[in-house]
Amino acid sequence: MSRKKTNYYVKLRDMYNLPIYTLRLPGSRLYVVNSPGLISAVQRQHKSLAFMPLAAKASINVSRFSKTASEIINTNTNGEEGDWGYVMTFNDAIHPALSPGTNLDAMNRVMLGLVAMSLNRLREQSVTKVKLHEWVKNQIALATTSSVYGPSNPYKDLGVETAFWTFTSGMTQLIIGVLPTWTAGEAIQALDFAADAFENYFRNNNHRSGAALVQARYKHSMEHHIPLNDIARSEVTNGIALLANTVPMTFWMLYHIYSDPEVLADCRNELLGIVSVSRGNKGKSTHTIDMSKVKTSCPMFLSTFKEVLRIYSTSVSARLVMEDHLLDNQYLLKKGSTVMMPSPVQHYSSVVWGPDNDTFDHRRFARSGKRPSAAGFRAFGGGTTLCPGRHFASTEIMAFVAVMIMQFDVKPTTGHWVRPSKNKVEFWESTASPDHDFEVEIRPREREAMEQEWAFTLSDLDQPIALSAEDLPLESR
Repeated sequence: MSRKKTNYYVKLRDMYNLPIYTLRLPGSRLYVVNSPGLISAVQRQHKSLAFMPLAAKASINVSRFSKTASEIINTNTNGEEGDWGYVMTFNDAIHPALSPGTNLDAMNRVMLGLVAMSLNRLREQSVTKVKLHEWVKNQIALATTSSVYGPSNPYKDLGVETAFWTFTSGMTQLIIGVLPTWTAGEAIQALDFAADAFENYFRNNNHRSGAALVQARYKHSMEHHIPLNDIARSEVTNGIALLANTVPMTFWMLYHIYSDPEVLADCRNELLGIVSVSRGNKGKSTHTIDMSKVKTSCPMFLSTFKEVLRIYSTSVSARLVMEDHLLDNQYLLKKGSTVMMPSPVQHYSSVVWGPDNDTFDHRRFARSGKRPSAAGFRAFGGGTTLCPGRHFASTEIMAFVAVMIMQFDVKPTTGHWVRPSKNKVEFWESTASPDHDFEVEIRPREREAMEQEWAFTLSDLDQPIALSAEDLPLESR
């Protein structure tokens, strides 16, 4: 498990072809679920097979909350005494800010404007040489966090951004929680530094100029009497949801589009059909991409995005067995054990995806035909633990990539593309980052590009894309 990460579960599936099996570890028992039908059965039992108690324990370890905050968060984590308490009410508190609608559109528009501004400045340089993953990380971090935290975004301080990435490097040790001050000392110092910046942010009421999301999280914490420093700590760890998956997904999408001329041509041709052009007073033309039309009129581009999600998702959904439970009337799960549902097992299944399941095919999701099972595509989880931020993250990734491929050519400075390995992914990560970075040359596509500006818009009837079974109309699931 340590060496092969999530590939270990794929290997065991191929060796034994079991719908569910047990891994015995010292002091614990893991049930690994392979069968899509059993995954659906697990998701229906969200009380007996619970996620929130695991989430509460992990958040306390990672954020290093005070005793006061820990006791509040650990109270009624599975709704044993009703639908009240910090954990039980958290999703309902932030749901309106992340669901398709006015609040999400407002956050998306800020983010899209920042992406366009950044890439317009990049075009002013004839040639830019950067490490691709590091460059993507910096670009996405500022656009994402500024759209959430507003004008006083703490991440504008490079020291805070650097501290966040240092903090994430110690996540594994913090989650495990064994002598963390020894095993993750540098990460703890970085967490403390970033938390101080966020505490000042909240103390100065700067969140009032932020998005509905940060305001909702702050309000929810205050209503449950979480101390201010703990609110700041939780906001640092919330950066995991904002950045830890968006950055590598953007990197991999750029890699697969630019490294394959056929994929690049297909995506550019589709996007070209939805670009509107207007001319301003200063003679510069503005090319505008309506992200709502990207979601409805660019099936190949959208398919490429979903295929990246399928190939690079490494998430492992987990549940705590709260009481002895007979799953699907066949398999006895013992109280105190952990149920695990690794997404790569489904995403690399020949039963679900056919014999080319381990091949990147940018047309896979654009073909008509039978949809894969609801449990067969789990890039954003499923059931009650479906990622609430999937629509915001998806819009940002696709917007960034769309403007990149329409404005710029990208090629490695070595002259040839080499697909990086992805073997160092940690168990808590939902998306694999490349094991090594490499330098690329970014060059504007056309000489007249200097006379162009690029912008985004969202139609008033912006609709989410189907990223999970839960996003589909009931009759289509």
